[in-house]
Amino acid sequence: MMQLFSYKLTHDTGFAPNPFGYTLTLATCKPMIRRAKRVGEWLAGFTSTALTGDRVGKERLVYLMRIGEKCHLRDYFGDPRFQDKIPNLELPGALAKVGDNIYRPLVPGACEGAHFEQLENPNHWAVSRPSDSDRTRDISGQYVLVADEFYYFGGNALSLPTEVRPWLPKGQSAQGRLTPPEHARCFIQFIRERYTPGRHGQPTQWPDDGEITRPHGGPGRCGSS
Repeated sequence: MMQLFSYKLTHDTGFAPNPFGYTLTLATCKPMIRRAKRVGEWLAGFTSTALTGDRVGKERLVYLMRIGEKCHLRDYFGDPRFQDKIPNLELPGALAKVGDNIYRPLVPGACEGAHFEQLENPNHWAVSRPSDSDRTRDISGQYVLVADEFYYFGGNALSLPTEVRPWLPKGQSAQGRLTPPEHARCFIQFIRERYTPGRHGQPTQWPDDGEITRPHGGPGRCGSS
């Protein structure tokens, strides 16, 4: 039975989800989704009033992914497939800085916030130190969701015909809203028939000059809470 959960993004910076490198990953934010969703299930992220001004009922598709793997955060950091998702603020260009692989395990079996070092990054960082609140929330999700099939539209977010739109929550949703299986199948088939898997745009909040500034402090800039 096809399971599709949809939610709305308040930020789309290329961080959560991260559509670059080996494949699309969701490694930060949305802790309940990362803990609870299973391999084979689908996630769909949509625009919101906060992200693009799209009102309820007019949200557009930012990304769709099928979960191909759940990788524990302590294993994600050292996995050779995801080394280019470790942010490096010394390199030029946004791509080098936007990676979601920001938690270095400090002890075997790391599973709590204190067991990880948070690397400096533009999204989950305080002015001059790690962001404890972001680290606590991110680590509580325990897992990274790794796509084995994804369609990422970012700033080219896709408007959908009413008849294939999945069910969306009106506001933010910790778990996402489940669409009935047959309707989910029609929606996913609609995307598959029209688009090849992969990235079809840059993130909505991608800098025009391709450069991301160093961490600025303030609330974390992730997909949603």
